[in-house]
Amino acid sequence: MADADYYAPVETLKDRGREYAPAKVPDGWRSFDRYLWRSWGRAGLPMPDQGWKVHVSARAERIADVLDTVAEECFARDVPFKHVAAERFVLLLQHKHASRTQSGKLVVAYPADERAAAALMSALAARLESEQGQFILTDRRFGDSRVVHYRYGSFTPRRRLLPDGTGTPVLRDGRARLVADRREPRFHLPEGITDPFAAGGAQAPAETSGTAKAAGTAEAAGPVESAGTAEAKGPIEAAGTAEAEGPTEAANTAEPSFHGFAFDHAVRHSNGGGAYAGRELATGRKVFIKEARDHTGLSWDGLTAVERTRREWDTLRALHAAHPGICPEPIAYFREWEHEFLVTEFVPGTTLNTWVAARSPVTRVEAEPPEAERYTADCEAIAASLEEQVRVLHGLGYLFGDVSPGNVLVGDDGRPRLVDFEAARSLGDKGVSVATDGYAPPARLVRDDPTVPDHYGISALVRLMLGPTFAVADRYPRSLEHLRADLQERMAVPQALWGRAVRFHPADGPALLPGPREVAADPVRHVRDLRDEVARALTSMADPDRADTLFPTVPDGYASNTVCVAYGAAGVLHALWHGGVAVDEAVVARFRRDALAAAGSLPPGLHVGLAGVAWVLADHGYLDEARDLLATATEHPLATRRAGFAEGAAGVAMAHLSLFAHTGDHGHVDTAERLLSALPPDGELSGLLDRDDPTGWLHGRCGIAWALHPLAAVTGDARYLERGVRLLHHELDRAMPGGAASPHFPVSATDRRSMPYLFCGTAGTLRAVCRYNTVCQDERLAGVESDLMPRLRTTYTVMPGLYQGLAGLGFALADHASVRGDEVSSRAALRTARALFKYAVPGPTGVRFHGEKLKRFSADLWSGGAGVLLFLDQVLDGGADRLFSLDRLVPAGS
Repeated sequence: MADADYYAPVETLKDRGREYAPAKVPDGWRSFDRYLWRSWGRAGLPMPDQGWKVHVSARAERIADVLDTVAEECFARDVPFKHVAAERFVLLLQHKHASRTQSGKLVVAYPADERAAAALMSALAARLESEQGQFILTDRRFGDSRVVHYRYGSFTPRRRLLPDGTGTPVLRDGRARLVADRREPRFHLPEGITDPFAAGGAQAPAETSGTAKAAGTAEAAGPVESAGTAEAKGPIEAAGTAEAEGPTEAANTAEPSFHGFAFDHAVRHSNGGGAYAGRELATGRKVFIKEARDHTGLSWDGLTAVERTRREWDTLRALHAAHPGICPEPIAYFREWEHEFLVTEFVPGTTLNTWVAARSPVTRVEAEPPEAERYTADCEAIAASLEEQVRVLHGLGYLFGDVSPGNVLVGDDGRPRLVDFEAARSLGDKGVSVATDGYAPPARLVRDDPTVPDHYGISALVRLMLGPTFAVADRYPRSLEHLRADLQERMAVPQALWGRAVRFHPADGPALLPGPREVAADPVRHVRDLRDEVARALTSMADPDRADTLFPTVPDGYASNTVCVAYGAAGVLHALWHGGVAVDEAVVARFRRDALAAAGSLPPGLHVGLAGVAWVLADHGYLDEARDLLATATEHPLATRRAGFAEGAAGVAMAHLSLFAHTGDHGHVDTAERLLSALPPDGELSGLLDRDDPTGWLHGRCGIAWALHPLAAVTGDARYLERGVRLLHHELDRAMPGGAASPHFPVSATDRRSMPYLFCGTAGTLRAVCRYNTVCQDERLAGVESDLMPRLRTTYTVMPGLYQGLAGLGFALADHASVRGDEVSSRAALRTARALFKYAVPGPTGVRFHGEKLKRFSADLWSGGAGVLLFLDQVLDGGADRLFSLDRLVPAGS
């Protein structure tokens, strides 16, 4: 929102709307802004580390008046406080997709003690008696107030650093132990802390509803917020969302029911309310129930969840009466406590996203032509059916408004059905679009035809079915020529279907990059040109004077840090250095300063912390700085709480071996050996891996084997190789069954998604296996090496980047070609490099690639341009050790 090209902190947004501040501010009080908040205080005010926070909510139209009242009481009572700084920030915090743990908080006050909190809340409850506001899910309400809430939590910003570089807020419980300050969508007290205000009449919503106690605990977030199961399965998919939120909100499994309807399963929770699969008690009929919470769940047009749900009810009734079957049948509408509920028929099927993931042959190299032909025929049938449905809607005078994959269910018979009419409106309604990103047309396309949004959405759905590159096509429509060329190698795409896909993206602009035929005719030349343009873009992105980040990064970079290898400057400079690209001295100097300044706040790991930064500093000649940072990493308490390559001991050990390669100092070898020898036995490793026992190069056993490989070479101790082989066997044991062309691996013991990528999956596993096969004789590893490769030869993934995208698959192939001298891998890697043109966006400063989430460009190594550059250099020039390997330490033929 804050920048059209790059991810930027939301507080840098220029169009903030109305600024909020108290109308009257006493002398001596000063404010400062941080994130979305404006804080007020004065010299000498006490601020404990923790205590009873007072939160006040308000309806949008009453914000200024409520703020003035709260500020007046806080000023008078010497209570420091903060409030949302601007109108646009309110919309962000109250949006239907916003965090439920932040929602509703307009003002946060920090009274010095329990007595001060009680006095402040009593005064506010009296003065704001007539006000209504959002129920704050993390809190309890004070007495009968609809706007005054409280919770026990930390006041000062204390956090516990996590291995991934993020932090969790902490406080001291009743026994003075430092524990997590749990900010969940339910009221929670640390052990040993009791609520002194509950006896005064504070009530949680489930208690006030009168009929909801069976739904869970007194802290349930409303009458049915607690209805659900740990995992949505089977028919729940048909309720209109691709993904269930997960754990039940309640402390028990009692089934809530209201107004003749039982709530069987929670499909999802959002800030606007939940969605549920249920039953009509009188008939046993399956139903879908949508919940709307009062005064929150805003859409970009400012409507609340309740206002949108009431409008949807009216729309469904009108459409059902005029043309039964064109929409889910509306059954009932009722209010329970402060929530409203819309009940419709249950529509069986699976979301279009899920259907595509299960059926598309685009990413499966083993798919045969007849399967691809059937798939494109099914895509044509789905598109034609949706076009007919919107034609009927338009004839009835309505726009569906949000034709997107989550709002299309595909039945077992292959027929699609539009569901979720929340965005539907009269064709004459000029309201703000609330369509899903990527499926809404730019305003210039709508002009005088109000039906364009629906047609644009169908076109986008066709591109989803064929291979979505939404952000790229919006910026450079000619990229779709490369997508079609890739598809034509795999399957025949009917002209009519392709015409639907590109209806709003004609290739009529200037050709700023070579077309697919040109690239195919001279791939090395054009891939080299692409590599040079990516490098040019990266160097132009550097801004040594920007305060928050040296290179554009992704949201995870802002959440972790902007110095590290994965998301920060270290990773970008690593790619540029390995490519021999000249970098301004001011850029490298800024990186060095940032690295040293962050030494006390970074985690120890290779990819998000000190070890990786030290590695890159050493490559740039800063050996003393690298030694110091690596020593800090080694002694960091988190260094031995993780075993893996990304965040734990294996990565820190590998950085020591890298510094040994620079300096010849055997002390680094000793330290690496100590770190890896201290790891627990194979059967006990899961406790030191990331949660849920992950697989893969970054977080699984594969990454530990990766570090043991050069350690064995340097020390001459074959026991390290033997253990590495056992660890790789353990990884292979976890391959998922099925008829795929290559072994494929789940993310973890609980996340069963199959991954082919570098960070987790086939590509990272291949890199380790092929190196072990050069130094040891193991029948199983030798046999599986060729089996791992077919899955990497796809020319399409959702993202283009290195760790979780197409560049990473290509890098593994090019790396394999370098390590094993395999010409087949070399040719396949070059084909992958050609396929990157469909993700490339040319501009005056070079070629850029979208980063994680595919909303903005990024320079980062994980998902952005730096990772693409590293791959292109590998495929063009070969060579060793571009991506944190140390083959130069392993004697040839050993």
